[in-house]
Amino acid sequence: MIRDNIKIIQDFFKLVKGNKKWICLLFLGSILAHLSSLLIPVFTSNIVYEITNGNENATYTNIGFLAIAYVAYNLFWYLNYISYSYNFKYSYKNLREKIVDKVFTYDTEFSDKISKGTILNTVNTDTANLSEMIDNVCEIMVVFVKVIIMIFIFLKTNIYIGLIVLLLECLYLKSFDYCNVMSTKYLRGQQKYRDKLTDNLSQILNGLGEIKVFNIYDKIKNNFYIIANKWSDQYMAKRKYVNIRSSLLPFIIHFGKVILYLILALFVLNGNFEVNMLILLITYFENVMTNTKELMGYSRQIREWSISITRINNILNYSSKQQIVFGMNDNDYINGLVEFKNVNFSYKSKNKGNVENINFTAEPNKITALVGHSGSGKTTITNLILRKYKIDNGEILIDNEDIYEYSKDIYSTNVVGVNQSPFIFNMSIRKNLSLIDSNFENQIEACKRVGIHDYIMSLPKGYNTILTENATNFSGGQKQLLAIARTLLSKAEILIFDEVTSSLDTLLVEKIKDIFENLKLDHTIIIVTHKKDVMKIADKIIVFNKGKIVGQGTHKELMKNNEYYIDIQTNNYSSSHKMLEKDIIINENILETK
Repeated sequence: MIRDNIKIIQDFFKLVKGNKKWICLLFLGSILAHLSSLLIPVFTSNIVYEITNGNENATYTNIGFLAIAYVAYNLFWYLNYISYSYNFKYSYKNLREKIVDKVFTYDTEFSDKISKGTILNTVNTDTANLSEMIDNVCEIMVVFVKVIIMIFIFLKTNIYIGLIVLLLECLYLKSFDYCNVMSTKYLRGQQKYRDKLTDNLSQILNGLGEIKVFNIYDKIKNNFYIIANKWSDQYMAKRKYVNIRSSLLPFIIHFGKVILYLILALFVLNGNFEVNMLILLITYFENVMTNTKELMGYSRQIREWSISITRINNILNYSSKQQIVFGMNDNDYINGLVEFKNVNFSYKSKNKGNVENINFTAEPNKITALVGHSGSGKTTITNLILRKYKIDNGEILIDNEDIYEYSKDIYSTNVVGVNQSPFIFNMSIRKNLSLIDSNFENQIEACKRVGIHDYIMSLPKGYNTILTENATNFSGGQKQLLAIARTLLSKAEILIFDEVTSSLDTLLVEKIKDIFENLKLDHTIIIVTHKKDVMKIADKIIVFNKGKIVGQGTHKELMKNNEYYIDIQTNNYSSSHKMLEKDIIINENILETK
């Protein structure tokens, strides 16, 4: 038990950095409070002794000392609690920010290793647990010393009584620790299935529309209950040891107390002890067992919170071969010429979407469209331009400079993407736009350019209208226009649009086409699309099939002699096909039990 706790405490201090001032005051308050508690039984027994001997002045003196001890005891605990509060605030803030900052730097394959449910539960629960743990570390150290002192008092008073107390103490410690080990084992199982429940519920909420359309609620519910039942099984297994610890182990304390009363009563009756000594030793025995229970409670929490240490370290120590380092190129005079030269890339976790020997250019002031059936590699190309992955070999250049050589600030302000489901934050329209550019005049200009300004002004609160999470109170088209306006505020030279028209009606598609035509006047435009009308406005179309380029040219050129492009056009591979595939994928993910 001691070795395990020391190892956990060492791991804790490597991970959590508390405030030195408040930690010192935390320990000081605890030490002085526990020392005060050791004096209270002494003054209590002295009062009994002086009363039985008729010493009035000594009785009142000891009552005065007892009052001072109680006041000191409570004031020292107040110091401890105040210190704990400030240190918790300090530790929680630092640990939470450390995790969130780390998650923000991870690559897109991070979610394949650590689930969203694990991250959410770690940030919300595990960080709070560890921020409390310093108090447990303090108490387990101070209380352990206090118990040793009280057992020494027993041994010093009477060796046989001391050995009996020590034997009962060891039996209680061993039994309590076994229950702690077993309950922690099943708590770890609970944590595992809690993460899966959070993931599953998140998938249900994201796929609620598809669940209703396909009427698969019963199947989804059954899958959710399977995971919930596994969580319940772990809970019941844990409760078995919690129940033993809480209701049966106190028998050891009660049995020991009866034995001690019997022995001390014999000593008093035989004239070996005064009554006050009986009171003192019984009080100390109760304190020993109470403090031992507290000690093992702290030990249990430290064991349980070791799970939190492991979970947080799994996030902070996550490493990936896909981690991409930015360069030192600070050239902000980017024209926007994008070139792929003999680029190869394959996903480490899946086969779909890999690309091979890719060569093409996307020029400034032109629209370059990437087309092909689902899984042919189009979105992979946009992900590579956005630096979400690092290519296996070849070169991706912007204005003849390797994209991996640009600095983070320069690249992020010159290459921006919009996908078919842009995320809008739960805040006002103006605040959403202010995340990119806080200049209100620039916001209005961007919204006018994409044609959403008049609609915003028709709203009762205009730009101060609060958007629900992911802008569910906006239509799909309005959300896309707002996302494009937000993109324009970045002042990026290269704009990438991945299926932004896939779920829009014909009128909105025509509007988006006009926006593309307007934006190409001062941008490099790269679009991924299944819409035939959008393909026709492209200055260059790159045709993909199974990860390879099988054609390049204008719509008219490709319609003359490119069988793959002709197949896309004549088979009407529209957004409805893609939405159906999306529905199937979503439902498969929901039904899968991780």
